Amino acid sequence: MIIKLDTERAKTAAVTTALAAWLVATAAAQIPEQRFDGLLNRGKLRVPTPNWRFFGPNPGVKDNHLLYRDITAGRPGAWTEVPVVHDRPWYALAWNARNRSPKALFDATQHTLAQAVAFGSAVLPVTTASGYRLLARYIQRHLPHAEGASHSQFMLLHSYPTSPEDRHIEPVFVSLEFPLEGDVTPAGAPTLAA
Repeated sequence: MIIKLDTERAKTAAVTTALAAWLVATAAAQIPEQRFDGLLNRGKLRVPTPNWRFFGPNPGVKDNHLLYRDITAGRPGAWTEVPVVHDRPWYALAWNARNRSPKALFDATQHTLAQAVAFGSAVLPVTTASGYRLLARYIQRHLPHAEGASHSQFMLLHSYPTSPEDRHIEPVFVSLEFPLEGDVTPAGAPTLAA
């Protein structure tokens, strides 16, 4: 009895099996338990798997909020939250071009917070940081303002949503007042060295 082997089917089966095995090995390498990370890299059959942790080693436990208020005739108005994250369409899993602006705002808030921590209670040096300037310009040019307002100000908050009944909110950084026309950096701010 002669068995005829279809080589194309065998090749397809081999490639499919190899890719499926590599996908399973990659998923196994992402398990938060890190003591098994070296198992796939031992022996003769070293399986090269990328090490992306689907769930970060230090998951986020706080939410960031950006608020702003206008100053009219020297009197501050009420704080208004800037919606940074918008609802995503169903196809955002594959293509989410609208995520660029919220990501830029998120990165600017993180950069401003890092600068605020680095300079401690001194706010004036933070005003020259690119994140601070981006947030101030965004508020200055792209958000609605109260009629007659001459200046604006922003605040960064952290909230810790441990439970809906007990939501702890912590102000982290409050900017200086900046004009709604012209440069957002105060005149006395230190200049950046080249």
